[in-house]
Amino acid sequence: MQSIDAARTIAELIVAVAGFSAIIVVLNPLPVREWDETDKFNLRLLMQVSVFAILFSLVPTLLVVSLEVGDVWKYGLWAYGLLHIGDVSFFLFNMTKETPVVFRNTAIFGELVAISQVGIAWQGDSIARETMYMFTLMWHLGIVFMAFILLLYQIRKSN
Repeated sequence: MQSIDAARTIAELIVAVAGFSAIIVVLNPLPVREWDETDKFNLRLLMQVSVFAILFSLVPTLLVVSLEVGDVWKYGLWAYGLLHIGDVSFFLFNMTKETPVVFRNTAIFGELVAISQVGIAWQGDSIARETMYMFTLMWHLGIVFMAFILLLYQIRKSN
């Protein structure tokens, strides 16, 4: 149950960072349609990963109502891993030669995390599944923070 509370806390942190990002976008002197492709990609990354992580931060709370705690992590991690593979693959296929190295490395490591999720959901025990689920949420929180910092930098470089 402590992990479920931690997942909710991660959701709150992500909501806060995404909210501050919206303020940064509004305060930018250029409209989003005039940003360069890297900054648009970063904003999309921030918003998409935020929604994804918030959703999966709340999944254990919803599943614990009808499933045993061990099954919550098993089915939650299966769903999270499969959608994570699709999400990271989407970003990998949309990258260009101009995409910064930090995005490439993050996407490659994200794909490894997603494959690990599926593998642990399939073969792991309850503790391993819960640990991987929480690691992935923290991984997504880190990506949201990274995208926020890069978005903040974009504001400063345009002034």
